[in-house]
Amino acid sequence: MNVISTCLTGTATILTCRKIAQSFSENIYELSSIRHNWSPEYANDLKHRIDSIMHQYFTEESLSALKDITVFRAELKVDFSYDKQFLKDTFEKLGYVDYYSDAKNGDHFSLYKMMATFKRNMDSDLQQMVLSRGIDQVLLTRLMTYKEKLAELKNCFDISHGQDQLDAQLKHEINAIYSEIKNICRIVTAYYEFDPVQRDRFCFYKVMIGLKKSMLVN
Repeated sequence: MNVISTCLTGTATILTCRKIAQSFSENIYELSSIRHNWSPEYANDLKHRIDSIMHQYFTEESLSALKDITVFRAELKVDFSYDKQFLKDTFEKLGYVDYYSDAKNGDHFSLYKMMATFKRNMDSDLQQMVLSRGIDQVLLTRLMTYKEKLAELKNCFDISHGQDQLDAQLKHEINAIYSEIKNICRIVTAYYEFDPVQRDRFCFYKVMIGLKKSMLVN
C-alpha cells in the first residue's frame, strides 16, 4: 500500500474515499449478498469514520460557511415567500439545488463547489434585490469570501501545491481507510465486471480524476 503522508495526497485520498463510500452505501443491498460483513450498518459506519477524519481537516471555516448558507437560504424563503419562481431560480443559480444537500450532510467538496458557484453567480442585480428585502450586507460579504477560504480543497488536487506533512495519527487513520476502500474496490470492480458504469464508480483512480475535473470547472 502507498503510504499517505502529505496534505496533498491525504486530502485527495479522503475525498475520493468518501465518494466511493457513498457509492458503496447506495448499492449495499445488492453488494451485501457477496460478503457476510457488508451490511447497511457497515456502510454507514464506514461513511461516519470517513466524515470524522474529514472534520479533522476542515472545521471552523467549513462550519461557518455551512451556517451562513443555511441562514441565507432561510432568509430568502421568508423575504420572497410570495415569489416561488424567484426562489426556485435563485436557489438553482446559487448552487443550492446541486450542492446544498450534500454539503449539509458533511461533504466538504460539495461545500467548496457551492461557495464557488455562489460567488460566481451572485451578480450585482441579484445582490441589490436580496439586500433590499432585509438580508444584511455583512452576511452577504462573508458568503462571497468562502470560495477563497475553502480553496485548499481545490489546491490539494494540484500537484504543484505544498508538501506539508500530516499529523502521525491522522496519517494512520487515512491509510487505514484508504486500505479498506481499496479492498472494497477490488471486490466490487470484479462484481461489476460487465457493468462499466457501475465499475467505474469503484475505480479509485477514475473517481479521483473525476473529482479533480469537477473541481476545475469552479
